[in-house]
Amino acid sequence: MSLRLRALVGLQVLALLVGAVTASRASTVAAATPPAGAISSNVEFVTNLPEAATAISINFIGDTMFVSTVKGLLSYDVSDPTHPQLLGALPYYIWENEDVDVDAKRHLLFVSRDPRGFTSPATTDFPYGAVEVYDVSNPSVFVPLSVTTLPTGHTTTCVDGCNYTWTGGPATSPLDAHDWGFGRPIFALDMRDPSHPVRCPHEIDAGQNDGQTTYAHDVQVDAHGIAWVSSDGGVRGFWVNGKHRNPVTGKVQKATGCDPVPYAGGGTDLGRYKTRAGLMHNSWHDVNASVDGHKGDVLYATEEVTDAGSCKGFGRFATYDLRGTFHGEGWRNIAKTHFRMNELDEWTPEKQPGSDGCDSAHYFTDRGDQFLAGAYYTQGTRFLDVSDPRHIRQVGYYRPDDADTWASYWHKGYVFIADFQRGVDVIKLKGQAPMPSAMPAVTAPPLPAGRSLVDVASRQEHWHWMCVEPR
Repeated sequence: MSLRLRALVGLQVLALLVGAVTASRASTVAAATPPAGAISSNVEFVTNLPEAATAISINFIGDTMFVSTVKGLLSYDVSDPTHPQLLGALPYYIWENEDVDVDAKRHLLFVSRDPRGFTSPATTDFPYGAVEVYDVSNPSVFVPLSVTTLPTGHTTTCVDGCNYTWTGGPATSPLDAHDWGFGRPIFALDMRDPSHPVRCPHEIDAGQNDGQTTYAHDVQVDAHGIAWVSSDGGVRGFWVNGKHRNPVTGKVQKATGCDPVPYAGGGTDLGRYKTRAGLMHNSWHDVNASVDGHKGDVLYATEEVTDAGSCKGFGRFATYDLRGTFHGEGWRNIAKTHFRMNELDEWTPEKQPGSDGCDSAHYFTDRGDQFLAGAYYTQGTRFLDVSDPRHIRQVGYYRPDDADTWASYWHKGYVFIADFQRGVDVIKLKGQAPMPSAMPAVTAPPLPAGRSLVDVASRQEHWHWMCVEPR
């Protein structure tokens, strides 16, 4: 769709956005009432933003929160996390943009379109992936800069300070002659000119699944700038800038977002589609975490398996020891070696305090002190202490009866929860002082009085999980 046509469509849908936040304001009192369900004594319910229903992912630039929903993009002023204020909305149908990313320095927002996605509820075929870039210098307005089609799309992540983006996701056909299977490797874009992104010539993280290329799902970048790709069968990290010795070839080479250099990581027994009906979903390399006194050798990762049939099969959260992976073991001859990282521990909400059943692990975020907030769909948000990576402990929980929790994000000492059914919940751990944001604040004038959101997409069925289902 051209940017002009997108703008026209946006204006047509925007005409539906009359009167909207009235319902949100009317629900302010009710929003302060904790939902029915299980909430541990150390968790405080703060508020709910129901107009953000079908929320899938969240990110922040300073005190501006961006929410990606099935119905479009929203921005909020969260300088006071107890009273988020809606700033702007771009209503249009998005599937799935599961891990929305931002460039805080250039005030850019990146949207990943899934080839299984839709442009309206009646049009479920979006036969290619795409990366959309928006200028959000004024967060009340989403200004489109570019749309770049790719052979896949599901998640798009900034690497090398957003000079490049890496996109992973499922299979599609029109733009790719390769038969990769049900998924795709990582496709990179040079984003130094976000109005004119340039596709990198080579795919990234190919052959990651015991020598086969299957499904690269998402990317997280650690504090040292290393990009970690979670995929069907494992998690591997790459240098994306500077000069480094390539542990596979033994040669020193310059790393870029188009030509990264392997760092560490490798295969996992969890997150294998053929044996577990799932994949490794996302990860975090905590450079300050230790195992056996070795700092920087701990990797956290989630496996997603949603259609498990029994508690034993649902996706797990796991901790891994990176020792034994720093010499190219996760790349070299893996079709024969079937190399696996050493798992330290794994965790599931089954039979845990606050649980009423089982469900898969999904996105998690790190407070910065080996204290995680993890999403578990119907089992809500779970707070995990991983300071001893061999013994994961639950230390709090928030599970509304109507939870459909996709991701939980730390911000200023609060946790903002993207819940597909509930919208955005804001909760806080009691006794925890708010932490200042490390990112620059972005302010914008409020919307005119009366402007708010309308339920653009009629909620009919509960959308089926799309992360790992091959189509």
